[in-house]
Amino acid sequence: MQNPYYQNMIDSHFHLLSMEKKGLDITSILHSMDELGMEGLEIGLDADDLGLRSDRFKAYPFIHLSAGIGPWGVKDGMPTLQEQLSELDSQLTRHKVAAIGEIGLDNHHAYGTVHAQEELMRAQLELARHYGKPVIFHNREADAQFLSLLGEQPFPLMGIFHCFQASEELALLAMDRGFFLSFAGNLTYNANKTLQSLFAKLPLEHLLLETDSPYLSPNPLRGKPNNPLYIEHLYSYAAQLRGMEVEALIEAVRANFHRFLAQ
Repeated sequence: MQNPYYQNMIDSHFHLLSMEKKGLDITSILHSMDELGMEGLEIGLDADDLGLRSDRFKAYPFIHLSAGIGPWGVKDGMPTLQEQLSELDSQLTRHKVAAIGEIGLDNHHAYGTVHAQEELMRAQLELARHYGKPVIFHNREADAQFLSLLGEQPFPLMGIFHCFQASEELALLAMDRGFFLSFAGNLTYNANKTLQSLFAKLPLEHLLLETDSPYLSPNPLRGKPNNPLYIEHLYSYAAQLRGMEVEALIEAVRANFHRFLAQ
């Protein structure tokens, strides 16, 4: 049962089609989100998924879409970068998005080569500039590359570092460049004391919360497929870290999210 005061929550990053592949009833979840006044970003993963997602979720105005090709776009067996980027560009001309993403760098899984990942990301930064959209960054063990990227070029629109789990140095530079830092269910994990300490002291006006559903379920639901309704556990834990009421955190995150959408 949802707590009665956990209304109007924002989930800044989730993947409905991936949830469906894991057997979750996304129609029921979307209905519950609507009843709770929730709102959020449904995130693109591949060059060709925007049209399908636009058609599937057009009846839910509280669901905003992004589109992008993650670093997995350079792994073996994928179409060429030119083919993927051309398809993404074509879909962006036909469907509305709030942002380009998720895009970025991943040294944990080592998709393709570092050079190929950077080439794909930079090409999509150009698409974001062309369409006047902010970006949603995926960063896994690539802090040094992102510090260099943020230091070398301006970002005129607010962006998001999703599932933030990087250094304080990167957090400070990202915020200076106008980015929001979105924290996921791993914030609640007992081993992440450094991340919890960082979250507790960052400026509230730069923070978002996300589920990254169907991944990273928060405690006490770790190990189960995640979904946006589980974000109430993250809000509760995050509010405790910052010594504030849950309602106040929900209101602050909602204001941040709407500033992001209003660009």
